[in-house]
Amino acid sequence: MSARNFTLKGADPEAATLRLLIVPHAGAGAASGLGFAGHAPGDWLVATARLPGRESRVREAVPGLPGLVADVVATIRALPGTAPLLVVGVCSGAVIGLEAVREIERSGDGEVAGFVVVSQWAVNEAPDPARRLLRDTDDPAEVLDILREFDGVPESLAAQPEMLGLVLPAIVADIRAVEAYVADPAVAAVRCPLLAVFGDEDELCPEERTADWSLFSAYTRTVWLPGGHLLLADEPALLAEAIADHRDHFTAAQLQI
Repeated sequence: MSARNFTLKGADPEAATLRLLIVPHAGAGAASGLGFAGHAPGDWLVATARLPGRESRVREAVPGLPGLVADVVATIRALPGTAPLLVVGVCSGAVIGLEAVREIERSGDGEVAGFVVVSQWAVNEAPDPARRLLRDTDDPAEVLDILREFDGVPESLAAQPEMLGLVLPAIVADIRAVEAYVADPAVAAVRCPLLAVFGDEDELCPEERTADWSLFSAYTRTVWLPGGHLLLADEPALLAEAIADHRDHFTAAQLQI
């Protein structure tokens, strides 16, 4: 596994007390985790996945969900160090992260100490049949309109056509990979503890759309932070603090398993 598939920040791998792998939101690269890493405790090793189609992997085609999951699984297996590992899935990255954790648990050749969901509604909710899907259109104006419905593109980025043209293909490909995803928690639950983190101003993730994450792990805890949908980008310090404050959730639950 090439180191270009992830970045590492923080503690030395052999001295770290905790490792985290961030699977970022649609279209985001490994740079999206830098703010979080800068606010994380000094004894954490923070890795951020760099998926195909962005940054140094921009020439690689973005695969569908199975390919994205396989990429993250390979990254998990390649991470240095032996400290307990938390997988942090952000928005669309939570779908990829969930499937990656399930694969690691299924294969039995690794261990994940916990899964952190950030800014993603519970995935047992079937998509609204009236909702427009990106897979159904290639019209640029309609694509942007659909993305704005769920904060897929910040307005500051939409106002920069050249920059938008560089990142939009990865954003669209990532969302197309997960937009029709739905999982039955009876078969898709994870064995490890789950921490779900949401912004209290996030209109996409109100309590009625997020409560069912409790069905995906026997050890679930939910945290609400001040903020909107883009917590990793807009509130990295609060997000890092929230995970640090609830680290006991992972260690205490593990003692009961």
